Amino acid sequence: MHVTLYAVSAQLTAAALGALTGAYCARAADAYVAMLSAGGEPDPATLRRALANALRRFPGQGIVPHPRRPIAKQEIVAGCMLLMAVCFAVLNQTHGYSLFFFCLAVVTATLLMLALIDAHTRLLPDALTLPLMWAGLALAWSSYGVGLHNAVAGAMLGYGFLWLLFSAFKCLSGHDGMGYGDFKLLAALGAWLGWRPLAMVLLASSLAAILFAMLRQRSLTPEGAYPFGPFLAASGTASLLFESGQTGTFLTGPFLTGLF
Repeated sequence: MHVTLYAVSAQLTAAALGALTGAYCARAADAYVAMLSAGGEPDPATLRRALANALRRFPGQGIVPHPRRPIAKQEIVAGCMLLMAVCFAVLNQTHGYSLFFFCLAVVTATLLMLALIDAHTRLLPDALTLPLMWAGLALAWSSYGVGLHNAVAGAMLGYGFLWLLFSAFKCLSGHDGMGYGDFKLLAALGAWLGWRPLAMVLLASSLAAILFAMLRQRSLTPEGAYPFGPFLAASGTASLLFESGQTGTFLTGPFLTGLF
């Protein structure tokens, strides 16, 4: 009974932490988008200001007002809170309150911010994608995560495959099919997941993007372009949650396990 009560309380605490993180990510993404709309550069300094701004009581305080603040809508913030609550609860069930749990929690929060930013700016900032990739590689270099060889192969395959698709499409059509941020995001996912799940991540995100476009335009042959980052982030998060529950997928030695 004691173990059951402890497990339930741990899950609820993780869910509450996830909800707070989801609200924070929505506020930070909102502030970042507003700063870019006001002429800010998509650099680490702007990101730091947005992250600091999100800690304030009012998410829009201290930045240039913007006529449209879609990320700050209550339903979007509520959705982010629910999503992160579920993610944190799932991760906690598998890893407890280990350091690896907090590592994966930061990854899911970063993916949420990237999805929100790309959905409203069509930009995946290097200030988020590159640290995400290097953090995965650094963890693998420390003999944790998916292992160094797997992580490097995942990063190389993630970037290289999309770059080849981009180059082939541009040669055939003369137009850019996607942005370089998508390459870096898939490379970051490869650094955390390894190379094996990337095909499923890419397939799931592509199918989700096509379905979204069909539903949005109510047509079987949709036209136009949509940001691909949110779909990559969503399928990457789902894969991360699934892979984290598989025995042997991640190497979690004593440094990353058993805090409490």
